[in-house]
Amino acid sequence: MTRINLLVTRVLLLGIFILLNAAISVQAEEIKVSVTAYTLKECYQNKGITSSGEYVRPGIVAVSRDLEAQGLKLGTKIKISGMGTFVVKDRTSKRNRSNIDIFMNSHAKAMRFGRQKYTFIQNNEEELNLSNGKKKYICILE
Repeated sequence: MTRINLLVTRVLLLGIFILLNAAISVQAEEIKVSVTAYTLKECYQNKGITSSGEYVRPGIVAVSRDLEAQGLKLGTKIKISGMGTFVVKDRTSKRNRSNIDIFMNSHAKAMRFGRQKYTFIQNNEEELNLSNGKKKYICILE
């Protein structure tokens, strides 16, 4: 092989290594998320109708648009550790970032829930690691 061919081969291999390394580190990335609660009182302007066209009800969550880009699209089922399974049916205000809003019937219960910090994970291997600990997490169910 000529020197140019060897150089091209090395550059290609280096590029492939960098791409694979970047893909692995993106999968392992943990995203910090604020989880809050809302009631019908907060969605008076749309009369309780979600972005998906359904009425708000328990088991529904609203997500910020940046999390929607991370895979939490309308209709996605998610698990919130210690709380159960929910379905993404709504979007939060455009000004919110890294936020999931859980619908609750009671305003007092929503106020007691407050704002809690969770970790959004994107693969099941990380879920197994976090579920053994006391860390609060959110994951997509398949």
